[in-house]
Amino acid sequence: MLFNSPTFLVFACAVFSLYALLRQPRARALLLLAASYLFYAGWDYRYLSLLLISTSIDFAAGRALHAEGSERRRRAWLVASLATNLGLLGVFKYGNFLLGNLAGLLGLLGLEAPRLPDEIPIGISFYTFQTISYTIDCYRRRIRPCDSRLEFALYVAFFPQLVAGPIVRAHDLLPQLRRLTALRGSHVAEGLQRFTLGLFKKVVIADNVGLFVDTVFQSPGSYGPITLWCGAYGFALQIYCDFSGYTDMALGLARALGVRLPENFAAPYLSTSITEFWRRWHMSLSSWLRDYLYIPLGGSRGGVRQTYRNLFATMLLGGLWHGAAWTFVLWGAFHGALLAFERALGIRAKTHAEPRSAPLVALRGLLTFHLVCLGWVIFRAPDFAIARAYLAGLFQGPIGWDAGTERGLAWAAALLGLAALQWAARRFDANELWERLHPSLQGATLAAAVLAVSLWHVDEVAFIYFQF
Repeated sequence: MLFNSPTFLVFACAVFSLYALLRQPRARALLLLAASYLFYAGWDYRYLSLLLISTSIDFAAGRALHAEGSERRRRAWLVASLATNLGLLGVFKYGNFLLGNLAGLLGLLGLEAPRLPDEIPIGISFYTFQTISYTIDCYRRRIRPCDSRLEFALYVAFFPQLVAGPIVRAHDLLPQLRRLTALRGSHVAEGLQRFTLGLFKKVVIADNVGLFVDTVFQSPGSYGPITLWCGAYGFALQIYCDFSGYTDMALGLARALGVRLPENFAAPYLSTSITEFWRRWHMSLSSWLRDYLYIPLGGSRGGVRQTYRNLFATMLLGGLWHGAAWTFVLWGAFHGALLAFERALGIRAKTHAEPRSAPLVALRGLLTFHLVCLGWVIFRAPDFAIARAYLAGLFQGPIGWDAGTERGLAWAAALLGLAALQWAARRFDANELWERLHPSLQGATLAAAVLAVSLWHVDEVAFIYFQF
């Protein structure tokens, strides 16, 4: 079920209606768990078993890690948890990628590479990282293990953020699931507003600009540099509105239930360095990679070379997390190299205390954004050949208008408008301005957004991050 589908609307109305009738937190948790499993089974019921395996293994591992006194046995439980989760992720997400790269070698030996199912279990990267963080935090004794199978299962499968995040830590979500409260009008209203914003981003902006982006990336050699740059800008707009739109809908659904999920985006295209970009983009993944990969590798505690190595390795694996393709590996390596280069220059994410020259900020912002866009070209390209042709076309060929230029410039202007709105929202506190509006104006704004969704919707398009 897609959040942007009529089927999900019926599903959500049924869940919220039943939830409103229940009085006990345990009954509410049981309803949400059943709804979450139904939601996941709606994609492919066969892969529900993987979710149940991860849940069972990590619930047992968490309790054992707390009870065991022997460090050797505690490490054994941690290894068992990591091996199970990463093993399932490796087989179902990366199995065909590895077998495909071994096909040539196997052919020399007279063997034929086997083939696994092409479908990737939806959300497996997200819930796997979520359960791994729980087990590692239990091992580090930073949290107490969950004593309730019901609460832990709901923590893993909570349907608003199950398939595309944000990746939520146990210490943030589990306490809220223990005290699920009755529906409140203020929570429902706040959640509906956030959900509508996300729906608008996804359906009106992301899905429509995606039609232009798909055309340009399908045959980059048919277009000149202006249209190709607009295609890169278009994908930057598409992936942001698609992914942050999902996040808005997830946060809105959770808020309507009285649960607060962490923010996942903070106007990333206003960043003035790649370091700052990764503190604003997909923040739940960035912080996960920092806490469970970069710091355990040594972080910046070693020498300069070790720090660069750790940055590069973290982003390389972060790129691979996004998908089983060499383009994602190259994208991760590109960002890892940029982060290491910024560290070498002494560039850090900006702080509000730093004095800033407006022209310098604008210049750094433009440079950062265009480096991000170059990375998005690699990320979006289906293979190296398309990526190479696209990147080459950005800097060569006749400068002139072609079949896609007008549409491309319109979407580039939309991206510029989005950046201006985000800058204004951060400067003048959009939440405060919204709350000052008369309820009738708030209602009219939401109605206009819903009308725009109905007028400009494309056939139900899956979210980009569902493939990861």
